[in-house]
Amino acid sequence: MKNWRYALVGLVLGIGLAGGAWLIWRVARRGDAPGELSAAQGRQLLDNVMRRVQRSWVDSLSPDEIYRRTALGLIEELRDPNTQYLTEDRIKRLRETTTGTYSGVGMSLDSRDGWLTVTHVRLGTPAERAGIAIGDRLVEIDGTTMRGWTQSEAVKALRGQAGTKLNLSIRRGAATAKIPLRVEREEIHVSAVTRAAVLSSSVGYFLVSTFNDSTTHDVERTMDSLVTAGAQGVIIDLRGNPGGLLSQGVEMADLFLDKGTQIASTKGRMVGANVEYLDKSGQRWPGRPIVVLVNGNTASSAEIFAGALQDHDRALVVGRQTYGKGSAQTVLQLEDGGALKLTSARWYTPLGRSLERPHRGRSDSDPEDTVRATYRTKAGRTLTGGGGIHPDITAGDSSLSPAERAWVHAIGTSVAAFRVALTNAAEQIGRSQKIRDPLFMVDAAMRDVLFQAMRAQQVMVQRVVFDDVHESIDRLLGQELARMSFGIPGAQQRAVRTDPVVAQAVKLLQGVETAAALFKRVPPAKATTSTGALN
Repeated sequence: MKNWRYALVGLVLGIGLAGGAWLIWRVARRGDAPGELSAAQGRQLLDNVMRRVQRSWVDSLSPDEIYRRTALGLIEELRDPNTQYLTEDRIKRLRETTTGTYSGVGMSLDSRDGWLTVTHVRLGTPAERAGIAIGDRLVEIDGTTMRGWTQSEAVKALRGQAGTKLNLSIRRGAATAKIPLRVEREEIHVSAVTRAAVLSSSVGYFLVSTFNDSTTHDVERTMDSLVTAGAQGVIIDLRGNPGGLLSQGVEMADLFLDKGTQIASTKGRMVGANVEYLDKSGQRWPGRPIVVLVNGNTASSAEIFAGALQDHDRALVVGRQTYGKGSAQTVLQLEDGGALKLTSARWYTPLGRSLERPHRGRSDSDPEDTVRATYRTKAGRTLTGGGGIHPDITAGDSSLSPAERAWVHAIGTSVAAFRVALTNAAEQIGRSQKIRDPLFMVDAAMRDVLFQAMRAQQVMVQRVVFDDVHESIDRLLGQELARMSFGIPGAQQRAVRTDPVVAQAVKLLQGVETAAALFKRVPPAKATTSTGALN
């Protein structure tokens, strides 16, 4: 009797496992068509797979770990690069990015010869008050040597709760003695706007590096100062800007558009995701001609801003096609302390353009709103939707020249060694010459110093290959020498004044007093074939 019961239990269990195995086999046979399963079959499949893994997989996993991995697998299967699970540490970093505020000591570092060297000290920060200067090497932190540390390791150690203290030891110049310092961490805010300058008698320029919670305020203050300094036209540089807070992209556009005009809209499945963003106030600087610079790394909120001004014929967009992040994410707090950053809507420009770039590998087909339709502005200009912002004027190299490709091939895996050589050459030139202006000219003698420094680091590149890319070499060496001699502000000044795309924007704006006059300088567009209807 007892044996019969065991046999019955075994039979029932066998039927259950066989049923689960059949279901798993059925799904495997279907390949790309798991959607044919009913909800009940799907739950049964999940339950059977999880049970089999828990019982039979070669390594043991707790039920909690199985559930965690199942949840992460679901997120992965969405195949949406913008939907992510955020650990508590990643939530903290996201918060620092969106607020522009972190708790630390206020300095930037770079790795040189196995040591982290100070490249910039922010004014009014603990690092400045402690007497830390550009060129100092960090050798110890709280008694632990920092030799061979990465920048990320140093950032983690230097940041911490405001009010806490740390012990640093530095070396300065050629001295071997360590200088002990006691530094107290504090809250530090990083401005989203940098490199502000009047480049000519009538053209202002500034770079917006991110969209954090003070970007609009920083832009407003910068614009006022440039206008006061005599700038008629303004260049707003969004190249490399990854975006950030959607609200800041909208609020920044609000500064440049008329009251009541649409800035952007979002559409999603949830009622709260369907929003139309309208300008709440009049233009701060009406009619002033504006050029917006973009490239392939301009994304998200930066695209919202550029798209709004382009749609309303308010700014001329110059550069390369932008990244194409046309979706909005919501951060949902989870019970385990982490969070789910979930794509909840797509956003659209005032003309209805979706700028979402199709994601490779998605299981679903690209939605209709990513088709590259064409649209017409009130001024009669034709714009393209889908795949990012398409500039009014293309500028900036998108591919390497034959000489540059030969240089990249010759450098190969010696990039780190070349970086050391570049730093050593800049230090040698800085000691031997009095560099009095960030806009100095790089000459043949300086290039010779770099070439010899490369040899010393075993970077074996033929001289003819080196000479063929002398313009690129001059930019790299000039930037490094300017940074060493004048700090990051000096390097930024040089970067702006020697940038060919900025120079093209300045030429477009010179002698122009209105936005309408600026658009007349755009070369006639070549005829293109549209894949969508003209709106």
